Amino acid sequence: MSTIFAFVKLFENNDHAQAFVSGKLFMNTIRSFKEYKDEAGELRGDEYEGIVALYQPEKLGEIKLGDHTIPASDFATPIVIHDNHLLDHNVFCIYSLNSRGHDTVSAETLSDFKRTLELHESCFGLGKYCVVILNASQFIDRCQSAIKKLNVNGSLGLVDYFNEHEFHGNMPINNLGYQKRSMFSHQREYRIKIDLNRSEPCRYLLDVGDLSDIAVITTPKEFNAQLELKLPDGSNA
Repeated sequence: MSTIFAFVKLFENNDHAQAFVSGKLFMNTIRSFKEYKDEAGELRGDEYEGIVALYQPEKLGEIKLGDHTIPASDFATPIVIHDNHLLDHNVFCIYSLNSRGHDTVSAETLSDFKRTLELHESCFGLGKYCVVILNASQFIDRCQSAIKKLNVNGSLGLVDYFNEHEFHGNMPINNLGYQKRSMFSHQREYRIKIDLNRSEPCRYLLDVGDLSDIAVITTPKEFNAQLELKLPDGSNA
């Protein structure tokens, strides 16, 4: 099981960062991320968002349309299946400093582990302000409490990453909405997902209460520069 040490959220302007610190979580629909077109390489949009199945052409037989047969060799790209209701769910996405991929850490591997936790340069395009949540368990508890008060279906968890060139089949049914392509794996994303079941889905503001006691505002570069890891034996990086 992965350990989450802290959370980091990037914002384009200070007002949005301050709003988050006050406990306001802006939750867009999964569909909005599917349809979002990145203009500056910020990697917000992903046409594979809300995926429930992915079929590789070479692993399929053929498709028949009336009297016409289309062999798998003629498929230009993998077949991606989405779920409309899942696309209407609202999500809040945040970078997590977690231990996934590092079952143990030693003095020899500490520097590599630190590089894993640092914000990847490609994330810098997501915003110039950086809010660090210093108490991950408190943040999760407050989010769970806010969802419970809404009396709606909701869940929280780490995003899993898959290789879109190799994966074939259905996504795990108990984890839908938590899958992204491996090209996004450096974001080490954690999600809060709720199903408001509204007739006209749109962005939602989830109020989890003031976070100023567990949050600090900095910048992505300052975060990386100030990040320091230390082991019980005194080893540090």
